Amino acid sequence: MSNYKVINAVIQGIILSDTATKQELGRRFAYCLGLTPGPAGSDGGVDGEGYINGLKIYFQSKLENKNLEAKEADVLHSCLIRHRADIGVMLAGVGYTSPTRSNPKAGFKNRLLEFPDIERFTIHLLTLRDIFEENQAFKDAVNDLPPLRELNREAWNIMQ
Repeated sequence: MSNYKVINAVIQGIILSDTATKQELGRRFAYCLGLTPGPAGSDGGVDGEGYINGLKIYFQSKLENKNLEAKEADVLHSCLIRHRADIGVMLAGVGYTSPTRSNPKAGFKNRLLEFPDIERFTIHLLTLRDIFEENQAFKDAVNDLPPLRELNREAWNIMQ
């Protein structure tokens, strides 16, 4: 079986999971990305946070089975401000909405660009595929994160 098919199967398993499982996976992704996982259950929009070189990192995971819409960009922006973050990392299950011919200003990224203060933040928009393939988007994000960590049962039990 090809690596592509394996990654697809893993992604499908995640995005079709129940909400509680997705929340827990978001916390575990935060841990692997070198961040402190947010609280279990109602997390106030924080799946993880941390610091690098004095800069605060905010992590949000939305493991939906569809592209994240522009309204989620509004939420990301407000959370970056509310949590006084310098770096934002969003993890989407499959991706982000894009502009269309009929609405060239639509889409997640375009919505972010509408905020006059958006340039003060470093934002990484990742997908599950980015992480599992360790592609350039993932590598770019890793440059703005603490050292990555391996997730094993012992480490996770200590974190809980």
